Amino acid sequence: MFNRVDFFQSEETSLAVPGTSVSVLVDGSLCPYLEVVEIVRDDWPEFSWARLVYNPAGYSQDELFSAESIEAEVGMGKSVRIEQVYNGLAPGVSAFSFAIFVGQIEGIETRLDSGGELVEIVAKDFSSQLKRITVYGQRVRSSDGSSLFLGGSDTAFSEDGKANAAIEPIEHNGKSYTAFAAEPSKGKLWSYAEVIEYLLCEYLSEGRLQLPSVERLKALTDDQTARDFDVTGLDLLEALRRCCERTGLRFKFVPRFVSTGPEPAIVFCKNGTGRVVELNCQQAGKRFSISKTTISKVYSRRNFFPVTHKYIGQGDFKFYEATFELVKAWDPADESTDYDTFSPTTNPDFYKVKDVYRKWVLNEAGDYSGPPYSQGDAFDFSKIFESGNFVRHRRRFWPALTTDKQGKSLGYFLEVSFDNGLHWWQYLYAFNNLLDECGVWLSSDMLDIDTWIAALKGVLKFRITASVVSDERLSCVVADGPVNSVVPVVDHIVALSRQFKYRKVSNRSIFANSSDESLGAPNEIDDTAVLYEFLRKRAGSASEIIETVDVQTPYLAFDYRVGDEVTCSPESRDLLSCRGDNRSVSRITRVQMDFQNQCTNLKIMRQRKVKV
Repeated sequence: MFNRVDFFQSEETSLAVPGTSVSVLVDGSLCPYLEVVEIVRDDWPEFSWARLVYNPAGYSQDELFSAESIEAEVGMGKSVRIEQVYNGLAPGVSAFSFAIFVGQIEGIETRLDSGGELVEIVAKDFSSQLKRITVYGQRVRSSDGSSLFLGGSDTAFSEDGKANAAIEPIEHNGKSYTAFAAEPSKGKLWSYAEVIEYLLCEYLSEGRLQLPSVERLKALTDDQTARDFDVTGLDLLEALRRCCERTGLRFKFVPRFVSTGPEPAIVFCKNGTGRVVELNCQQAGKRFSISKTTISKVYSRRNFFPVTHKYIGQGDFKFYEATFELVKAWDPADESTDYDTFSPTTNPDFYKVKDVYRKWVLNEAGDYSGPPYSQGDAFDFSKIFESGNFVRHRRRFWPALTTDKQGKSLGYFLEVSFDNGLHWWQYLYAFNNLLDECGVWLSSDMLDIDTWIAALKGVLKFRITASVVSDERLSCVVADGPVNSVVPVVDHIVALSRQFKYRKVSNRSIFANSSDESLGAPNEIDDTAVLYEFLRKRAGSASEIIETVDVQTPYLAFDYRVGDEVTCSPESRDLLSCRGDNRSVSRITRVQMDFQNQCTNLKIMRQRKVKV
């Protein structure tokens, strides 16, 4: 007989992780009868939402709710906060928690059948509330610092490229932000940071959502200037998305970890930025270790690669200001020395000679080159348009880009010479700008004496300083890979005529580089660099998707976020091609926390790294 006890311990090869503990609070009250089914973190347009189910297990019959009375306890619109519970450090024995989801109840689904009653509750984050807010009108800053909301005005920021933002901010409902200017001529152009700030501050009351500072927004948007950005009639969420699309940003809604202020916060970040997280899978044949493996299932779908995407951005047609010398546009055979013949009040047949001495044109299409006009070759725009890429066709004059001291355009600055072009004077009588060709028509009832005498002597000349539209658009090309190679190239035309402009006072204008103190700054715009930056960000955010991967973790993980970059350790299998392909990057695009199966499902996209 031996006084000995033998102990045997089996070798553990399977995972054993305790279930994750969470608590659900509705309007701040603990609701133990609500069980979390799943929490999903997504990008536009769904963002984040949670699905819960009514679970009466553990309650007596008197404490239970019927399916028809559950809405009285967890009604529509009530706030929902889901917290993860964890133990404090020794020697304390307290339990602590932090929020993993904050939203409000948006839907209740009830099902009664032979199997019993099932009540499911759907809660969504703050994005659902922004979808129900319509953007319209303008809040205008008055000269005394007060503000007035004009509901009938369009919510158009820097409409048609003109400044309409107030210089000084307003104070409204406890918030300070930029508003529209009552007098646009005394305003400034909007920046996209100020547009975002205006939309959030104007349409959301204080305390509902934690907002970023305008300084932070300017840093993220590189203080880009907004131009012709109209969001009238859109919901607030869509208006923010379009603003972020122009600036290369994305946004999401996250719970805050502080006890003061609003629970949810809106967070903006640049496309292609985020944390770096590891997803590892240990080598085959090794003993399973939870510290070395965070992947239990992988499903991958690969696309055709490589393909180069070329983005061709097209802004508005280019505007040029110049001084144009005009030519006669009438048949010399109709000329005479009878002064009364060329007035509509003294000649009943004036329509037959209405253009004589009155119509002066540029002859840009060559319509007046041959007989009976014989005014020479068609006008050559190559020195004004800075290239020979134009077609000879009829155009029209537009107001000059040069402005006066008040910032107003000089309009159509017509000058006359009575000595065959030796001296020029501003023409102060009435004239019409032709809309079907570049030219003017003198519309006075009677031609003034100086003009009449100079016309009879053959020394009358006219010139006009105005703008013309070229046949070329402001354009820029950005490619996310090689071109002119064996790699297929897909062209994408990005039409942005209202957003990007090019206006220039050419050296052929009499006001070019003028030192005249009576003139203001010309209305010149060159958005070439801004268009390139826009396309560069567009190419970076829409780069080719090489592979889509669905990953399941062996346990419930709360710390993954949309936008996280995925990598792996050197000891891990390279299932996601993190090490094998340095020309691509993998990012998480969707996170589903499955509480019933105690796992987290990740959707990961591997895209080409764009260097432009």
